[in-house]
Amino acid sequence: MKRWLWLIATGLIVGVALASFVSRDPGYVLLQVGGYRLETSLVALFLAVVGLLILIRLVGQLVRIILGVVPGFGRWLGRRKEEQNLELIHSSLDDVLSENTAGLLGKAGKLEKSSWQSESRTKQLRHWLFVRQIRASQKPSQLNKIWSNVAVSDKADGALRVEYVSRLYQLGATKDVDVVLLETARSSWYDALNGVLAVHQPVSAEQLAERLTNIAATQRSGSASLALTLLKAHALAGDAGDTLLIDAHKKQASEHLITALGARRLRGGA
Repeated sequence: MKRWLWLIATGLIVGVALASFVSRDPGYVLLQVGGYRLETSLVALFLAVVGLLILIRLVGQLVRIILGVVPGFGRWLGRRKEEQNLELIHSSLDDVLSENTAGLLGKAGKLEKSSWQSESRTKQLRHWLFVRQIRASQKPSQLNKIWSNVAVSDKADGALRVEYVSRLYQLGATKDVDVVLLETARSSWYDALNGVLAVHQPVSAEQLAERLTNIAATQRSGSASLALTLLKAHALAGDAGDTLLIDAHKKQASEHLITALGARRLRGGA
């Protein structure tokens, strides 16, 4: 209370002094923004600013009073937010079960901001959506547009990259397949990519083999070594290529070797 009385007294003193000064020279202020122009006196501008500051303070106090008078108001807001998040999760699950990719895409932004979503769940959601879009694409241009919207960090995910390359091959975009295989082989190689390599002979086979050789030197899984075997088989005509695949399968069984052998037989060798 004393504080308010002090502020009022100070305001009165300042007001009297200002009134005395303004009576001799009211001042002039010109404000112009864009096509708008405002002319007023210094006193009017001062009073407007003071009035605005008082209004802001009163509104702030009113909000604090409401929250203080109604203790459960803040808790109600929290519960309401949780209910909205729960409704969002339920409707999203319905979209997943019904394969409604379009519906889930519309909720993706809200889901990523939801307090129910952890970072790992958000990543899984993004990948699920991208996989559905990749598999539904009907043209290479459409597929490449989808891939361009994938974040760099997500493109590094092996499973997602395999989905992209496999769909490129299915759509007949073999040049794009070669580009992605070479790009991947700069630093890594995934066994699932051998499924594509078993039926596809890259134009840039020598460059790809060079990169795969570097990876195979330190890779434990053996997927890069298997890729090299597939590339060698592609380069051999007739029975020589078949024999290489059969011998490799005897040493280390792999469905990709069988696929490659079947593809060669369908093509009549070579």
